Amino acid sequence: MAVFFWGIPLGLFLYVLWEMPSFKALEDPTPELASVVYAADGKILGTFYLSSDRVRVPANEIPDFVKKALLAVEDRRFYEHSGVDPVGLLGAVFSTLTGRTRGGSTITQQLARNLYDAVGVERSIWRKLREMVVAIFLEYRYSKEEILAMYLNTVPFGGVTYGIQAASRYYFGKDVRELTLSEAALLIGLLKGPTYYSPYKHPQRALARRNLVLDLMVEADFVSPKEAEAAKKAPLGVGSAPYTASQSQGIAPYFREYLRLWLTEWARKRGYDLYRDGLQIYTTIDSRLQMHAESAMVAHLRSFQKVFEKELATRPYPWLKDTTILWRAMLRSERYNVGKSAGLSEAELRKQFHTPVRMRLFTWEPPGYKDTVLTPWDSLAYYLRFLEVGLVTIAPHTGEIKAWVGGVNHTYFKYDHVAQSRRQVGSTFKPFVYTAAMDNGYSPCYEELNVPVEIPIRVDGRDTIWSPRNADREIGGKVPLKKALALSLNIITARLMKALGPQVVVEYARRMGIQSPLEPVYALGLGVCDLSVLELTSAYGCFPSLGVWREPIFVREIRDRRGNILETFTANSRRALSEKTAYLMVDMLRWVTIAGTAGELRWRYGLTDLDIGGKTGTTQNHADGWFVGFTPELVTGVWVGTADRAVHLYSLVNGQGARMAMPIWALYMKAAYADSALALPRKRILPPAGVQLPDCQQPTPESAQEAPALDEYLR
Repeated sequence: MAVFFWGIPLGLFLYVLWEMPSFKALEDPTPELASVVYAADGKILGTFYLSSDRVRVPANEIPDFVKKALLAVEDRRFYEHSGVDPVGLLGAVFSTLTGRTRGGSTITQQLARNLYDAVGVERSIWRKLREMVVAIFLEYRYSKEEILAMYLNTVPFGGVTYGIQAASRYYFGKDVRELTLSEAALLIGLLKGPTYYSPYKHPQRALARRNLVLDLMVEADFVSPKEAEAAKKAPLGVGSAPYTASQSQGIAPYFREYLRLWLTEWARKRGYDLYRDGLQIYTTIDSRLQMHAESAMVAHLRSFQKVFEKELATRPYPWLKDTTILWRAMLRSERYNVGKSAGLSEAELRKQFHTPVRMRLFTWEPPGYKDTVLTPWDSLAYYLRFLEVGLVTIAPHTGEIKAWVGGVNHTYFKYDHVAQSRRQVGSTFKPFVYTAAMDNGYSPCYEELNVPVEIPIRVDGRDTIWSPRNADREIGGKVPLKKALALSLNIITARLMKALGPQVVVEYARRMGIQSPLEPVYALGLGVCDLSVLELTSAYGCFPSLGVWREPIFVREIRDRRGNILETFTANSRRALSEKTAYLMVDMLRWVTIAGTAGELRWRYGLTDLDIGGKTGTTQNHADGWFVGFTPELVTGVWVGTADRAVHLYSLVNGQGARMAMPIWALYMKAAYADSALALPRKRILPPAGVQLPDCQQPTPESAQEAPALDEYLR
């Protein structure tokens, strides 16, 4: 009987030991467990892995209060059990039976689960038994101090930051031995949920969690109440969110960060670890298009930044006349939000922002940065001068995102202007108005009066009149709709809005993929709404696809480390427009690039043989410059502006979308279509069966330079 009683656990113990990997794997995690991101053309875009600057520190170099903070939160009886805590286990069972979930795993069990794939992550009795046996073996093989060190050296602290040493460097810029009590409590608090308690994204949550850890340390008699109270008064102290080389270097850094956040959630829901399970992620990004897009952005903005700064210098800087601009910049900054959440007073924050510190600033001049001593307040003004950018390319027939440029430099401008930012779109919204008109009986040849119209509206409870003017102030006569769109005439658009009604235009924009709030007002036709580059570009895809909207996708499939497909992705689609309406708009937007506001694409940039359609956009005070253009294969949206709309170009000559954003599109497409490796076909968008363009005289080009060249305008 005794043999049978002891034989079962002994057999279980030996069986689990047989499945365990060698301890060499414990000391040196295999590099093939990194998750790899592939471009659509097979190039590796990047990897997600345990931080390459991770340094394993021995137990005697980890401050005592770091270990005590961990024990207070996770395992107060750590020194009393041998890997499995019967008291804690019974408590967990009792809590579960009474309807309250409570973990019963010791630190050693958690370490076993983290280090050994064979233990598994599924919720099952078998997994728990394996975890217990491995924990007992670890206790036999290592000392308590070594187990604590191994645990603290391997746990994730957010993103690609693994281990207490990497976390100390990432959040506080110091060695683990230099941590204070409050800093140690913050780091240990992060282990419950690095994203949820991130001091950068959610400083108030992080502060509350840190203080809870300090309270638990008092409760466990690890620190005195006086020490805890002093630590609670300390600010979070994490400063501005840093970036590691792996995040900011290489191509498509903004896309990779967007992808990382999405993959983290995807993996969490399916029980995978993005940084350890060796996932193979096949994206839709084409590395060649991405490089051409980034190069075009740099080529244009490096020179146009000088034009911008020259115009800014002709008047007092906007933030000198309006101090709220700098205040808004400060309120947006990580430094301010972290300090505020940490309980700093306004006086303390002002002092912090006006105290000179050593910093590295972005510059377009080689080597791309400059080291200096500056107050954070002055650095706000420095960065307000820079033009920023958002660019995305989508294949309209598949919905696949092919290129993604979220900013000018990921290290210094972390905000993503492709997916996060929403800016006023100006005249790039007009095609939605003309689409609604074409679908409701209008013809491209229909002539509308170019005479101001007065539309009664109600603003802030008062009746008033809305009567927009054209940018060139010219009026008179009748203008064909085709020419009106090409020249971006506001008066004609306002007349169409009055005839159609704002709600009808909103409905067409929704059908074509616009998801942001749209207020059904007459001024909507002139682009007073705020949209993202991603959704506006996606909506324009309805034109070259002849009426089909496809939801943008950025991942084709995900495989496990053995190559087994875990999930595949295809774009959801719907018919948004009839083929006829879509083709009428294709032709009207073609004319914008032949004899309209985007005519320079052909005569200045030499894109004479491409079938191009598109629309420029300029917002009030030239705060935002846009160009969204398409070929049969690709649709690309480009936005250029500053972080604050109050800082802008003064002249229409330089402040229009054709000068701010369109050159990036032109340089990008010229390089892409000249790339023999890409071998993009120079096709034409052909009319659908049974659809013919109206038989009316084509508008006369505004100048000889803008004369048709696309096979003599497709004859």
